[in-house]
Amino acid sequence: MKRTTTTPTFTAILMALYLFAGCQNNPNNLNPKDVVWITNAHATLFRVGHNQTDSFLEVYNDPKSKQLLGAFFWGKSSSVRGYQKITDRHRIVSLSAIHTGMLAELGQAKSIVGVESKKYIAHPALYQSAALNAMIELAPNGPIIPEKLANLAPTLLIGYVFDIQEKNTIERIAKNHFPVVWANNHLEPHPLGRTEWIVAMGWLMGKSTESNNLFQKIAKDYNEIAQKAKHTPKPTVMMNIPYNGQWYVPQGQSYITQFIKDAGGAPITLQNEGSGSNMVGLEKALRAMEQANVWINTDLCNTQRCLSDMEPRVENIKAFKNHRVYHFNKKINPNGSNPYWDMGCIYPNLILRDIYNIVHNTRDSLYFYDLCP
Repeated sequence: MKRTTTTPTFTAILMALYLFAGCQNNPNNLNPKDVVWITNAHATLFRVGHNQTDSFLEVYNDPKSKQLLGAFFWGKSSSVRGYQKITDRHRIVSLSAIHTGMLAELGQAKSIVGVESKKYIAHPALYQSAALNAMIELAPNGPIIPEKLANLAPTLLIGYVFDIQEKNTIERIAKNHFPVVWANNHLEPHPLGRTEWIVAMGWLMGKSTESNNLFQKIAKDYNEIAQKAKHTPKPTVMMNIPYNGQWYVPQGQSYITQFIKDAGGAPITLQNEGSGSNMVGLEKALRAMEQANVWINTDLCNTQRCLSDMEPRVENIKAFKNHRVYHFNKKINPNGSNPYWDMGCIYPNLILRDIYNIVHNTRDSLYFYDLCP
């Protein structure tokens, strides 16, 4: 039998026609190139996009590896290869007070059936509300209780990766039952990057216009404050408190360091690289901070006496001597929940304005912060 030969070019044409025909016959096998991805302003750990039939959300692990944690879609298509379909948002479990606050901000509080713990939720639309009372606590005093999560039968879970074992437990329960969106906004190095996750939440909830408008308004105010701070003096700012012979000092690319820079301060970091914190020996930390002009974020210490009782040598710090020490517990609720964390993530412009006023020693209309007497 005579063997028929085919040129590589002709073979490529045949394959292209075959693939095109396949796509035409099955519109659910979408080519990722069909998706128009929207460029984020600051956030690095998610992206949203759309085509003529569907909307898409991808979430990633951390700013360095950008490992894909999940890919989701919703819309007219019955399936999209590589993406999990979200079909129901009426029973949501939210494992972060910040995500819960974002959902409440978008008017979705009644869809939340389960939370990690109520004691961390301070959003004014939820705190002491009927909606919060109806929510089931899944981890009130520690790890997630698997039986509670399974029995709650959510249709969507929004969480953050803080423990691999717990992540695996949640994914095992969720398998073939409900999608899990890992929203690691706490790893975003810029405060506005953390806030921009409200755009992802809005996209997910069908509130893309509302969430985008809210983010743009917040970002505009934030950037105006940062612009005003550019040409001001740069007093040095120290952060946090000593604990068990160590001092957790934020690194140079952490979000709190960015706050101080944008407020016109010079943060004491001891390490330029990294977006977390360094555990620094007490002696080294005290030497580095001795001439600090301002001291912020004193945890639950609301007085200078509390700080000196913890470590008497802090009395030698310039900021301590000049009574320029500030805590962020001004609005703390009777149950201990602090809106600095959830509302402050949604509205970082309010935190920035506070730090700007503190750094420049105006102390005008502080919202989250207050002076340690």
